[in-house]
Amino acid sequence: MAKEEKNTDVGMSGESGGINSGSEGESEDLRVDDGPADKPECEGESENLSGDEAPADKPEGEQTQVKDSGEPSVQTRVKRVGLAALILSMGIMCSRLLGYVREAVIAYQAGAGAETDAYNAAFLLPDMMNHFLAGGTLSITFIPLFAGYLSKNEPKRAERLFSLIATTMGTLLVAAIILCWSFATPLAQLLFPGFSPEQIANTVSMTRIILPGQFFHYMGGLMMAVLMAQGQFLPSAMAPLIYNLLIIICGLVLGGTLGMQGFAIGALLGAVLGPFLLPLVFLKSRLRYRPVFGFGDRDFKKYIFLTLPLMIGASLTTVDEWVGKFLGSNMEAGSISWLNYARRLVLVPIAIVGQAAGQAALPYLSQLSARGEFDTAAATLHKTLRNVVILSLIMVGFFVILAEPMVSIVYERGAFSAEDTAKTAMILRILAISIVFWTIQMVSVRAFYAAQNTLTPMILTTIVTLISLPVYYFLSQWMGLPGLALASCIGMAMQASSIVIFYHRRNVHFKPLKIVRAMGTGIVFGLIAAAGSYGGLWLVRQIQMESHLWKVLLELGIPGCIGVCLVCIFARFLIPEEFMGFLSKIRRRLPGRLKR
Repeated sequence: MAKEEKNTDVGMSGESGGINSGSEGESEDLRVDDGPADKPECEGESENLSGDEAPADKPEGEQTQVKDSGEPSVQTRVKRVGLAALILSMGIMCSRLLGYVREAVIAYQAGAGAETDAYNAAFLLPDMMNHFLAGGTLSITFIPLFAGYLSKNEPKRAERLFSLIATTMGTLLVAAIILCWSFATPLAQLLFPGFSPEQIANTVSMTRIILPGQFFHYMGGLMMAVLMAQGQFLPSAMAPLIYNLLIIICGLVLGGTLGMQGFAIGALLGAVLGPFLLPLVFLKSRLRYRPVFGFGDRDFKKYIFLTLPLMIGASLTTVDEWVGKFLGSNMEAGSISWLNYARRLVLVPIAIVGQAAGQAALPYLSQLSARGEFDTAAATLHKTLRNVVILSLIMVGFFVILAEPMVSIVYERGAFSAEDTAKTAMILRILAISIVFWTIQMVSVRAFYAAQNTLTPMILTTIVTLISLPVYYFLSQWMGLPGLALASCIGMAMQASSIVIFYHRRNVHFKPLKIVRAMGTGIVFGLIAAAGSYGGLWLVRQIQMESHLWKVLLELGIPGCIGVCLVCIFARFLIPEEFMGFLSKIRRRLPGRLKR
């Protein structure tokens, strides 16, 4: 995330003084290279993914030369994206498990009430500041620019781009943090009109603790974007683990005396040690940093041009949580917390499937787009989205049926009551439907970003958000908290559909009907997962048990195993190629003895 000293080489310069695509002795399991920068070979090149025939007057020798070039095929690129996605998925899955522990500790100590509502609300102002200053996710706009220079064999320009963005945007971010810290109280009163004066005071106190962490998140995101562009995904997988672990430790150590402020302190320390220091260590020998400050610089203007739509645009992936907190502040105490607990659970499959695939695909799509290979990019996106859609709908089936035991096993202890479990599970069942739309949007929108087009997604998502806001208000007034969850599903469905349809207009090689067919297949498997889980849950509930813990474990474990077995059996016959490919990726990650 940032430079630390005022002099030129701030602990990031290697002996070569340039950018290296990898370090000697680096494990191949933790790195994914994209191969040569020339145009990849595609099987069936004569058919051409666009459907056009090859020119008849092309010399035969040239055709042979292309086929013998040794470039990776579309299938090879998809495998590399899959490997990178698997690395990120494993890290994200571990992070989400720690997130479960974090939320479980919060639920145990404070349950769902006014104090936890204030803690969740304290993140809103920092998140909004990050969104409007950084465009929400830095790597989306930085990776295409950085990877574009690397693909053109211009490492010095890529190096300078990093220094320019780190210096200029880092300075702006510090100024914004000071401003928000100074006006935290009136801003909290504006954002949470239904809060009591005591809740406002608690929210302001924790907001001021969390705010400085945004600097470290931003600068660390910049460094992780550099590493991902070079094919190094391990820091992006590990940083959230450290962040969550620090929140848990500080919450346990300080929560007894400081209450929820202990968790806020953990969020600040976690931002420093995880997202910032970890990628700094990895980047030390890969990049030379020199302070470069310039609002008028051509590269900075290009970066701002790409990021500005994300800054001023409003996407439901971000606004959904803002609206939930704003409208939830006018509902009964605990509403924001119930919604937050359910959202944290549903974000697990979204992150493991959608976020990992999107992050892994972006560098490859960026290089393909930089070389104008849009047919290959579309083929890669088709296969990635098909896998994502099927996995997402399987997750929907499990979450809808097993919502109550999921909530109970994670949260129901200490101050978190059975009533809190029932209300959170009700919200979770509704929010689970949106999993597939979240993942489609997270992957497909990166095809725009890879082509350095952030304007179109900004316009689309802003329009969808504006249309959705009355839906949120109407459904929340009519149905209460479940209405907010339902509005989220409707809004995300509209957003995902608009992104897919308009990307087809930008790239005619991309066929939305393939995604619709994948959804049909995914629905079948989602129903299979739901049926197996429902049957297993019914069987377990016929057994009388005194231990609540064992009861919940069996309600979650046995139905889940039955559902997974049924899905695997049907997948082996209905989608054998995807199923065997998935097993192959899992086997490659296992130790040698387990493979045998």
